[in-house]
Amino acid sequence: MQTVLEAESFQIVTAKSASEAKSLLGKTEFDLVLTDMRMETSTAGYDVVRAARQLHPRPAIAILTAFPISRSEWQPSGADALFVKGTEILNLPDQLKALLKRRPKTEPAKNSQQRRSV
Repeated sequence: MQTVLEAESFQIVTAKSASEAKSLLGKTEFDLVLTDMRMETSTAGYDVVRAARQLHPRPAIAILTAFPISRSEWQPSGADALFVKGTEILNLPDQLKALLKRRPKTEPAKNSQQRRSV
């Protein structure tokens, strides 16, 4: 997945756990957060979503999962989208770009570095 996204000019920062992702969110500004749902626990992705929602400016937030979740379950978390693994990964970059376009425009933070996706 990283290779597919990098081929479409996404700059990727990866985290091996929800706790590592939350730590990264506190140190770097991101345009997009794409989190797996099942990491340390079956709902660890929600921890990442909650942390990302607290950021200013708020990044676009998407959940990635191999286990489909109903909209009524994931939407209250504050995520903007849910993608199911294994369903046309080559379309993921276009779907993420569309998600970024729908995101409200905000002023960049002063002295901010180029923003990335995690």
